[in-house]
Amino acid sequence: MLALGLLALAAQLLLAKVGELDLDSVIDRQRAAPPGSVLFSSAVNQQAFAYKTKLYDRIAPDVVAVGSSRAMQVRSQFFKGRFVNVGGASNNVAELEKVAHHIAAGHRPGLVVLFVDQWWLNRRYPEASAPAQTPPFPRIVSADLLTQAAHALLRGNWIAQSFRSPNLGIYALVSNEGFSSDGSFYYLGTTTGMHAFQDARFSDTFARIAGDRDRMQKASEPDPVLVGRMCRTIGVFKRSAGHVVLVMPPFAGAVWNQMKKGGYEYMEKGAAELRRCSPDTPLFDFTSPQTIDGASDCEFVDGFHGGDVVYARMLRAIAGRDPAAARYLDSAFVGSFIRDYAGAASGMSLYLDPRRKEVDFQKLGCHKPRPALHAMEKP
Repeated sequence: MLALGLLALAAQLLLAKVGELDLDSVIDRQRAAPPGSVLFSSAVNQQAFAYKTKLYDRIAPDVVAVGSSRAMQVRSQFFKGRFVNVGGASNNVAELEKVAHHIAAGHRPGLVVLFVDQWWLNRRYPEASAPAQTPPFPRIVSADLLTQAAHALLRGNWIAQSFRSPNLGIYALVSNEGFSSDGSFYYLGTTTGMHAFQDARFSDTFARIAGDRDRMQKASEPDPVLVGRMCRTIGVFKRSAGHVVLVMPPFAGAVWNQMKKGGYEYMEKGAAELRRCSPDTPLFDFTSPQTIDGASDCEFVDGFHGGDVVYARMLRAIAGRDPAAARYLDSAFVGSFIRDYAGAASGMSLYLDPRRKEVDFQKLGCHKPRPALHAMEKP
């Protein structure tokens, strides 16, 4: 009995150390460290809602980026004032509704940048109307948590890695990928070539298009029920913030060229429906990367996730057309960042640590920039 108790205590201490227990402790440790130096990603609780909303409440931001993983490349350094990225907490309309109501019940931000995934309006996207699953993040060890942690050893020795890496969460320890203290995501394991990349030359994305699956389901019309729910949710954000900007994120150029051949007519129509239901809310449709000045496929993480340089370019374009959003953007930093890291999928990781080197992980023949020799003043 004593042995079991000691084993449970050891497991509790170990899982707390690696960040799989107690989100408050995780956030405290991240915020006490330099930006981008402590990444967090749990292998046993992949639901981002609890982490992101707690981060939002703790920071009380002036600017918040909202959306799925396609919002997660927006960085705090791009803005003046306090910023939080709650991207990843909204993977369908139901989850977005929950995030909107959380923000409405608490701190009022000055600016919401809402990234709307095109497939949220497609009834064929199977998660589009699924109920949001937001299990509580554990505070004490359980048999189920121990089983999942043990199974995660198949991905890598996270126990040994926890003594070498500052990262928190089992997934971040074995992959070197995760959320930074501002909530944005770093794909360091991918961009530095630490592990194999499944979407090289966008092969996985092309397979999804050919298979009519996994977010790439075709449809001619947006679903009116989903459009109606999106319109009501936009209204919640507008009542809860000083200003709201809607953004349709881009696809990589090669991917979009394939999609233009037909089957995705609902995307343009869906954007038109959102403009119709909320005409006073600026909507920037960057579905085609050709609408983003200077962007290239080398700046994409995969076929439908632009990197942070792409998102800096988008924000610069938004600021040029929307004065209410422009006053929050650190235009000087964004301009320097784009200049110095053009061609990179994760320019901020190079900016924060010049020892890092981004490789041509997409296998596109990309020339990747070297870290700037000078240090920009932004912390």
